[in-house]
Amino acid sequence: MAKLWIIAYREYVAMVGTKAFLFSMVMMPVLMFGSLFLMPLLQKIGGGRELKIVVADGTGRILKVLEDAAAARATQLDANQGQDEGAMQSPFGGNADKWIFAPSDQPQLDAETRLSYCEQIRRGDLYGLLEIPASLMQPPELVEGPSDSTSGRGLPSSPSAEQPVFYANDAMMSEARLWCAQLLSKVVREERIQQFQLDSIDPAVLNLLESRVEVAASKPIDKSSGGKPQSPIDALKSMFLPFGVMMLMFMVILMAAQPMLESAMEEKSLRISEVLIGAVTPTQLMGGKLLGNVAGSLVIFVLYGAGGIFVLSQQDMLSAVPLPLIPWFLLFQILGVLFFSSIFLVVGASVNELKEAQALLLPVWMVLMAPVMVWFIAVRDPNGGVATALSFFPPSCPLTMVLRLATGVAIPVWQPIAAAILMIASTMGMVVLAGRIYRVGLLRTDGVRSIAQLLRRALQAN
Repeated sequence: MAKLWIIAYREYVAMVGTKAFLFSMVMMPVLMFGSLFLMPLLQKIGGGRELKIVVADGTGRILKVLEDAAAARATQLDANQGQDEGAMQSPFGGNADKWIFAPSDQPQLDAETRLSYCEQIRRGDLYGLLEIPASLMQPPELVEGPSDSTSGRGLPSSPSAEQPVFYANDAMMSEARLWCAQLLSKVVREERIQQFQLDSIDPAVLNLLESRVEVAASKPIDKSSGGKPQSPIDALKSMFLPFGVMMLMFMVILMAAQPMLESAMEEKSLRISEVLIGAVTPTQLMGGKLLGNVAGSLVIFVLYGAGGIFVLSQQDMLSAVPLPLIPWFLLFQILGVLFFSSIFLVVGASVNELKEAQALLLPVWMVLMAPVMVWFIAVRDPNGGVATALSFFPPSCPLTMVLRLATGVAIPVWQPIAAAILMIASTMGMVVLAGRIYRVGLLRTDGVRSIAQLLRRALQAN
């Protein structure tokens, strides 16, 4: 037993006592979540330009409205400049641009003039071209149908198929196009009110009639809430907190299992394993490696957990920490690390080249990544068939179960207990199977090239 703990301590020190471990501790969250923090910084860099847009106003009435609205918007942008909280941001990222609207040479463009403006857009001399058809402000024809009881008028037909067109290199993602569409909709709506002589309906009243009714989200109340609805559920917490918990589990398993592959391949290629088994049995060697690996994974959890709690405390969001989830997380983390570390250890001891290991581990990576691929479905319906099935499939059980538990949705009590029992049994079986393969493959010089060949070694004598 003393030899077992010596090996475990050596593996623990080899895992956490290197610069590579510290570097991976820093870089792994950056690679996983760096874009969430990098995007706000990059948004402050882009944008803030003055863009010229030529308007071919076939109606002869909308250009002035666009110019006045753009001038008011530019004044607001100047007033908010330098104020982080009040600064206007583009919905697609970056500081908001200013737009300068200018009239076209012709109210209604011919093909040659339109092509000329598009060439200027391609060269970058002009940002965009907005072409407004003359029919936009024309009243729609009345169609037969139930008449208005007071005026006897029929119902207006559907709007004309002819619509404004915005030409730009980034037309689909252009904030200017969306802004112009909203403004044109408002202008046309007010024009329709006047055309149908609806003098009794004030445009401001119509805006109120079109206002949306928001429905607040609340989790089911309990006695502690006093019968009142709980605070609105934050979308970031209800969706991305479970995703963050699952990715933390993924990072811990990845950072713990990968060194097992490298360690086993190094010891086999350098003939170190031949010296080690002269002092300990292959079972003790493998058991010590796994125990040291589990201890290293707990260090990863403590460091990441403490860092996350510190960040949340600075943002006054400690209430978002799912404390009841921690025991379940630790249980499934230990089982997941043992399960996948034994697989990586066996593969490392059974191959001679890295490319052979990569081929054997491809199916393992696929099942490990399965919960990551369907996380959105599992978050939306934690008790659905997909999430429940993955919870009882041992390779995907650790990630899926902590994801479901982190959603806060009531999950049948028997499911995490049954999943834990199934995971314990599967882990024990995997460790036993890995032990047989490890003993056979440790001293063999020939490598395996398929999973079937790897499993056949488990049936061979020691």
